[in-house]
Amino acid sequence: MAASSPRSGARGGVVYSQSSGAVALIDSTVTNCSADWDGGVVYSQSSGAVTLTRSTVTGCSAGTRGGVVYAVYSGAVSLTNSTVMDCSAERIGGVVRAVTSESLSVAGVAFINNSAPSGSVLYLDELDRSSISDTSFAGNIAGNGAALLSYPALARTECGRYGAVLRLARSESQVGFQPKFKILVSFYQVAATLGPVYGVHLHKDFTRWTNFVDAISFDLLGLAYPNACIGSMRDRILIAALWPIAAIMLGGTALACYALTEWLLSDRTENLRRGLIRNAQSRLLYLAIIVAYLLLPSVSRAIFKAKQCESYDINVFSGERRSYLVADLKVLCSAADVEYRGLDAYFWAFFVLWPVLVPLAFFSLLLWIRPEVVSQRVGDIAGACRFLWRDYEPGFLFWEVVDLLRKLFLASLVLFINIEHGSSKLLRLVVASVVSALFLAALALARPFKQSDDLFLACIANLLLTCCFMLGTVVKLCESAAYEDMCKTLVGFDSARGASAFVIALTAAMLIISLLVVVLKTASAVRMPTIRLASSGRPPVLELPPECHFHGFISHSWGTGQDQTHTVVRRLQLLLPGVRIWLDVDNLEDVSRLEESVADAMSFLVFLSVGYFRSFNCRRELYAALGSNRPFIPIFEADAAKGGASLAVLQAECRENCVEAAPDAYPSYGGPDEMIRRIFWETEPIVWVRVNAFQLESLKAVALRMLLHSPYYVSDPAELADGVMVPGETGPFAFGGPVTILVCRGNRGAFHLAEEVKKTAGKGRCSAATSAAVVVIREAEEALEGANAAPLSGHVVLLLYLNEKTFLDPGGAVARLVQVAMDRRIAVVLVHEQDPSCGGVPFRNYFQQTPQVLQQQPYKLYDTVAVPLYPAPEHRKVSLRLVLSGMGAVPCDAGPLRRRWQLLRRRMAIARLVRRRPAEPRQEPQQMVQP
Repeated sequence: MAASSPRSGARGGVVYSQSSGAVALIDSTVTNCSADWDGGVVYSQSSGAVTLTRSTVTGCSAGTRGGVVYAVYSGAVSLTNSTVMDCSAERIGGVVRAVTSESLSVAGVAFINNSAPSGSVLYLDELDRSSISDTSFAGNIAGNGAALLSYPALARTECGRYGAVLRLARSESQVGFQPKFKILVSFYQVAATLGPVYGVHLHKDFTRWTNFVDAISFDLLGLAYPNACIGSMRDRILIAALWPIAAIMLGGTALACYALTEWLLSDRTENLRRGLIRNAQSRLLYLAIIVAYLLLPSVSRAIFKAKQCESYDINVFSGERRSYLVADLKVLCSAADVEYRGLDAYFWAFFVLWPVLVPLAFFSLLLWIRPEVVSQRVGDIAGACRFLWRDYEPGFLFWEVVDLLRKLFLASLVLFINIEHGSSKLLRLVVASVVSALFLAALALARPFKQSDDLFLACIANLLLTCCFMLGTVVKLCESAAYEDMCKTLVGFDSARGASAFVIALTAAMLIISLLVVVLKTASAVRMPTIRLASSGRPPVLELPPECHFHGFISHSWGTGQDQTHTVVRRLQLLLPGVRIWLDVDNLEDVSRLEESVADAMSFLVFLSVGYFRSFNCRRELYAALGSNRPFIPIFEADAAKGGASLAVLQAECRENCVEAAPDAYPSYGGPDEMIRRIFWETEPIVWVRVNAFQLESLKAVALRMLLHSPYYVSDPAELADGVMVPGETGPFAFGGPVTILVCRGNRGAFHLAEEVKKTAGKGRCSAATSAAVVVIREAEEALEGANAAPLSGHVVLLLYLNEKTFLDPGGAVARLVQVAMDRRIAVVLVHEQDPSCGGVPFRNYFQQTPQVLQQQPYKLYDTVAVPLYPAPEHRKVSLRLVLSGMGAVPCDAGPLRRRWQLLRRRMAIARLVRRRPAEPRQEPQQMVQP
C-alpha cells in the first residue's frame, strides 16, 4: 500500500475505525498524511488491534493528538520493523497516542525527528502492558522539554531505562528535588569557606565532618590533588579556572559524537541533521549552566588565592613585616617578586571570566527568555535554561542571579576585605552575618519560590548560615591568645571545642532538615488530593489558547466577595497544580488595564454577591468579558450572612445598574437583558458552599467548566463526559444489612427525603452489594405506637427532617415520637434543609421551636450534628451520602476491616444514647405553638 497526501479529515488521515475490527498497515509507504484533530494516519476507537509492520511513515501530522496513530478503547497497538520520520502532533503524542487500550508493543522501529509538545514519540495512558525493544530514537523533540515517552497513568511498562527515567521525572515534578538540592549545595558551599576564607579553625575532633562538607562544596580539584603536587601558583590558578571549561567542552564533544552516530546510522536526511544539532545545542547549554552554577564559588575562591596574603614578623626589634601568599609561602606579596607580579594578569583575566561574566551570562539568558517564560510558551533555549528559573515565581525570574551573587560574595568576594589580615580578624565574619541576615529578611518578604516548602528550607539555610558566622566569631575569640581565659570569661565556653561542636551541629541540622523536608514532601505529594478525570483517573491537561496567559479571570466585589474569591483561587491552585487564575491581589498592577487582563484569560469567573453590579470596576470587567467573548462561569453566594442573596435579587440589581450605553470595552452592548442572559441563563450559576465536602463540590464544578473551555477538551469533550473527581472524596455508600427507616407522618417532606436516601443507597459502584440488603421505610407512629405493629428488624433509624414546620405539627406528634425513639435507643439522624423555598431556616430557629425536654438531659437531641441538605444536584448528592453514613452505611470501596470498624462505631453511638433510670418518670414534651 502507498498513500501520499490524502485528504485531511477531522480524525484519521488514512483510516477511521470506530466500533469495527482490526486495522493493519503492512509493507506500506505513507507520506504527508494529516488529520485536523486526532490520528494523522489511523484513528481507532472501540475497535480491534492496530498494526504497523515493515512500513515507512514520513511527514504525517495531527492537529491535536497522535501524529500517526490515535487509539482509544482499542486492542493491542503494535509497531514492528518500521521507520517513522518527521511526524508531529500539535499537543501530545508525536507518533502514537494510546489511551485505555489493551497494550503497546514496539520492536525494531526507528523514530527519527518526530515532535510534540508532550511525548515527542509516544504518549500512553491506562494501558495494561507496554513493551519497547530494539528501537532507536534520533532527533525527536518535545517542545516543553518532556521525554520521548510520556506515561501519565501506565500500569506496567517494560521499556528498560526509559521507564526508570520517566518514574524519576514524575517523582521530581511532584516533590521538587531540584530547588532543595540547590539550597543544600549553596549552604555547604558557603559553610565550607569558614576555614579558608574567614579563618575559623574548628577543633581537630571534627575533621571528618569538615572533610564531608568540603566534598559537598564541589571543590573537586582540591579534593583530588594537594596543592603542592600541582606545580607553581600560576599553574594551580590556570588549572582551577580552566578545568570546568574543559569539562564542558568534553561534554559537548560527547554530545556531538552521539548526534553524529545517530545521523550516520539513519538515512542522513537534512531534517534529521537540523534536529540533532538543535537537540545537542540545547543539551550542551543545559550542561554548561549546571557546571558553571556548581563550580563558580570554588573556582572563584581558587582565583582569589592569587591575592590572599598573610603578614609575618620578620624582625621583632625593628617591627619589620613581610606578606606571603597563603597558598604558596614561597611567593612574596610584593611588586618586587616576579612570580607575584606575573599572577596579576591571570587573576584579573579569570576574575572577569568567572565572578563577573558567569552571573552576567545567566542574567542575559534569563532576560532573553523572559517573554517565553512569562507567556508559558517555553522554547528550546528556555527549556535548556530551566535550571535557572523553573523553581521561582514568574515575577522573580532573576532571583537565581541574586542568590548566586550572595553566594559568590560570601564564598570569595569577601576576601577583598582586608586582604592581608582579613582571615585573622572578625570583620569578615561580621559582614557575612549581616549579609546573611539581610538576605533572610529579603527571602521572607519577597517569597520568590513557587513551593512553600522550598521557601521554608531556604529561610532555614540562611538562618543557620547566620548562626554559623556568629559562632565563628565565638570560635575565633576562644582561639585568641591576646587575653587569658577570654573564652570562659567573655563567651562562656571552656574552650573552642564547645563552639566548634555548636557549628557542626548547625551544619548537620541543615542536612537533617533537608532530608526531612524531602521525605515529608514526598509523602504529602503521594497523599495530596488533586482533581482528576473521572473517566481515566489522570490529571487534566491545562492547555491555554495561544492568545491567553491565564486559565481564568475572577471578578468580585471587594466589600462582599473578597474572602470567598480568595478561598476559591487558593483551593483551585491546590486542586489543579499549574492552573493560573487572575486575582486582583496577585496580579493587579494598573487598574486602567483591567480590560486587557480580562482578555488575557481563557474564561471569566464572576462571583455574584450583594453590591457586585453596583461596582463600576466590576461592570468594566463584565463589559470587557462580553467584548472579548469570554465564556462566563457564574458563582453566587447564597448565604445572606456572608453577603449573599437569591438569584432573583441579583438579577434585579443587574437590571438596575448595568445600563451603560455603548461602553468602551463593548460598544455593541444590548442592555441589561443581554447581561442577564449571559450570566444567569446561558449556564446554571454554581452555588458557593464553604463547608467541607460541599466546598469541594463547588470547586469541582468551577474546575470542570474551566476545562470545558480549554482548547484541549473543546476538540474532544467526551473525555470530560464523566466529570472530574478527587481521590478520597465522599463516594457512594451502601448498607451492609437490613435497614428500617422510620419517618414521622407529621414531619412534612420526610417521606420524600427517605425515598431519596433509599434510591441513593442503590446507586454507585456497589449497587450489587446493596441489592442484598433490604431498606424499608415505615411510619414511626405505626412502628412505635401501633397496637398491631410488626416488630422492627435489622438496623433501625429515625429520619428527622428539620424545616420551618418540624416541631409545629398539630398535637406535637413529631416531638413525642422522637422522644419514644430515643427511649428505645433508636438512632436519630438529623437532616437540615438549606433551601428557603423548601422551608429551610437558620439552625438557631430550632432551639426556639424544639421542646425543652428534647434539648436537655438525658436526650440532648442537638448533640448529634445535623447533615445540611442543599438543593443543587452536586451538593445534594453529598448530603444524601452523608445521611447514609449517619445511618450506618459504609463506603462502597471499604474493605472488610473498615466495614467492621463502621459497625463497631454504630454500636458505640447507640450505646451512648439515652441512659435513663427505669424508675425515672417519662416527661411528655409540651407542644410548641407557632408564633
